[in-house]
Amino acid sequence: MEHATMTDGRIALEFLAVGTSLTPRADTLLLVGDGRAPGPAEGWAGVVVVRSAPTAFAQHAAGCLCCTPRRGLAGVLGEIFRQRATGGQKWFTRVAVVPPPGQEAAWRADVAQDVLAQARFCVR
Repeated sequence: MEHATMTDGRIALEFLAVGTSLTPRADTLLLVGDGRAPGPAEGWAGVVVVRSAPTAFAQHAAGCLCCTPRRGLAGVLGEIFRQRATGGQKWFTRVAVVPPPGQEAAWRADVAQDVLAQARFCVR
């Protein structure tokens, strides 16, 4: 990715395939969704391992968002963004996401359907 931060100020969010060779970058937060970190955390702005990140519609078959809190990847990104803003997380300008096998489409949809995630992150 040429520019870590998008020209509109949003944080670049890049999905990577499982097994992709990952080179740590000090400006990048690595978010891993299979419950296993892909090696040492040194060199990254941080590594977040998501043990379970269901989609926003996981609890209600009809997708009732009026009684469902922000969940899924969008909820995780919201918490990471809050930590970044309050100093609880090293500053980063890019997020590399390695979803669990078979979950990339669901995670992309979760981000696409969340207005706050769309305001803060730009999916590449």
